[in-house]
Amino acid sequence: MSDRHFELPAHPNLEYYRKQAKHLRHAYTAGDAAAAARVADALSDRAAERFLLSDAQFVLAQEHGFRTWAEFRAHVESRSTTEDRPVSRLMGVRPGIYASMADTLLVELRHDDPGALRRLRAYVPRHATATSAATAGLRDARLIIARELGFPTWQDLVSFTEKSRRDLGERREKRRRLHHEAEALLAGDTDRLAALTAEQADTLLHMLAGPEPIPGVRIGKELGAPRAAVDVLLGKATNLDLPLAWAARFNRVEYVRLLLDAGAEPGIRKWGSTPLENAIYHANTEVVDLLAEHGIVPQALWTYAACGRLDLVRACFDADGSLRPDASPARPDLADTGAGFPSRLPATDDPEEIVGEAFVHACQHGRERVVRWFLDHGVHPDVAPYLGRTGLHWAIPGGRLQVIRLLLERGADPSIRDDLLQANADGWLHIAFAARPHDPVTHQLHDLIGSR
Repeated sequence: MSDRHFELPAHPNLEYYRKQAKHLRHAYTAGDAAAAARVADALSDRAAERFLLSDAQFVLAQEHGFRTWAEFRAHVESRSTTEDRPVSRLMGVRPGIYASMADTLLVELRHDDPGALRRLRAYVPRHATATSAATAGLRDARLIIARELGFPTWQDLVSFTEKSRRDLGERREKRRRLHHEAEALLAGDTDRLAALTAEQADTLLHMLAGPEPIPGVRIGKELGAPRAAVDVLLGKATNLDLPLAWAARFNRVEYVRLLLDAGAEPGIRKWGSTPLENAIYHANTEVVDLLAEHGIVPQALWTYAACGRLDLVRACFDADGSLRPDASPARPDLADTGAGFPSRLPATDDPEEIVGEAFVHACQHGRERVVRWFLDHGVHPDVAPYLGRTGLHWAIPGGRLQVIRLLLERGADPSIRDDLLQANADGWLHIAFAARPHDPVTHQLHDLIGSR
């Protein structure tokens, strides 16, 4: 079977694909070799008996990874009215990396690996009920990789990857040219900064949002530059939203505070995530608290739990304890961080999964009252809604002693290993505190976990 998948535009038109199906049927009937190859891919020998318009529509659906024309039509109609995809996870990665990932996945599919079968069923609709992955081809493996990264087709992924690399090169060049201006910023040279253009000010503010604005200069939670110098740039800037998203990711607490006060919009989704989602994913609890003061975006059970808002968590449930339908308009996915995490399987509507997501992020941020409330309402302490990470795994890197103690008291199993790192609680402790072996928290965690 050939590697044939066609790219969908940002706003596809269903009538266009209806015409494409008619054209395919006419071309096949006329003996066109390319049309015959396409039909053979999807229908094998069945087309020799008959080839109706419905069959041509089926071929188009298959070529886009869908089981039926009805499913393909529903997907096109849903995309025709939505905005452009807000996913930007690629960060300049070469297309060859994704090709290698697809080749590796193909081997797993051919060996009928259970994990590969789950991915095949989740991302390729025509295989949604498959009991074996052994018959899947390269086009299926590539489609899985593309859709895990938020793209409808392999061609779309490759095209966007190439654009991402060009954009990354342009950003690096801008930063290289502004090296001396970055030094002036850190030194507080307001006169030099006053001569910059608005575009240069935007770039410098973005640079300041990272942990190392210039090579060899590390900054942390503090602002990292004289306030007067930053104010000069803020007065020239045209876009504070990207620096805010970046600062939230790197735990630049005082810079986040300053950007919010200067009017940065905390609800804007950049690079796949809102600033709050970025801060939650990276366990930057101080930043989470700052952003939550300006509004919780997105408004969902898991973000409420991560922010420690027990009142909002409770409001997500009806009086009988059932989850309200509006509790999960957005779902967590670590792949949105651009930090190399694989995408989860598509989220389901299972209330237990939705509650589990909220529970583990409450553990991650040390929200003891929220964690206790969930446990009191029947949540299992070892629930692992995605990536196989339990609340214990999520709580250890941040040293959330009270939550960890509570989880262990309620029966959490420290021997469970996650799917990604294959690490149990002790393994997560070694990973998280490898650079801080003498930290008092490390010893307390060892005592807590080792005693189980």
